[in-house]
Order: sequence, then C-alpha cells, then structure tokens
Amino acid sequence: MIKLKSIVKSTKKGKKFTATFSNSETGRDKTIHFGASGYRDFTLINDKNSKFYIKESSERAKIRAAYIARHAKDLLTESSSKGLSAGALSYFVLWTGKTFRSGLLNYKKKYNV
Repeated sequence: MIKLKSIVKSTKKGKKFTATFSNSETGRDKTIHFGASGYRDFTLINDKNSKFYIKESSERAKIRAAYIARHAKDLLTESSSKGLSAGALSYFVLWTGKTFRSGLLNYKKKYNV
C-alpha cells in the first residue's frame, strides 16, 4: 500500500515541491519533485498576495481550462493512474483547487492516499 508521507518545498532546482510516499510492501520511500518554479499555477493566480494573482475569475478559469486541456494526457500513464507521477501531482494539487490545501484534498480523494 502506498501512503503519502509529506509534501515540502523542493530542494531540486526548478521545482516547487517534493512529495514523499512510503510503500508498505517494499519498505522503501519514493520521492517525486513536481511543479515548475517560477511559473504560475491555479493556487497562485487565486492568491491575492502572489505576483501571479489575476483579479478576474473568468480569466483564471480560462487559464485553468487551458492547463487542463494541455496536460490531460499526463494522467494516462501507469504511474499517473496511481497518483505517483509529477504530472498527476501538479494536475491535482496545483490546478484543481483554489488553494494548495484544497488541491491536496482533491488529490488525496482521487487517489485514496
């Protein structure tokens, strides 16, 4: 069984976050770096304190729809079907909720982790 242990700011250059998972069957941890640093995501364009904030909700919705259309294919891989890919993490955590917390809850609900 795979369990999400944590999501923290990434130490890898060019990435926003690192997710760490534990696998009870193998006893090993898996880390996945996700989210390109320096780029906007849905959580940032909804945050009034972010440099990426966009005031108009209709414009935010257009940007989100464009991201989802471009990246829907990222969810077709085997690792994505289990929620264990950078694409799946970015898609659900950073683009399905207005806040990081709501996106994380969407991710957990989708993949039951």
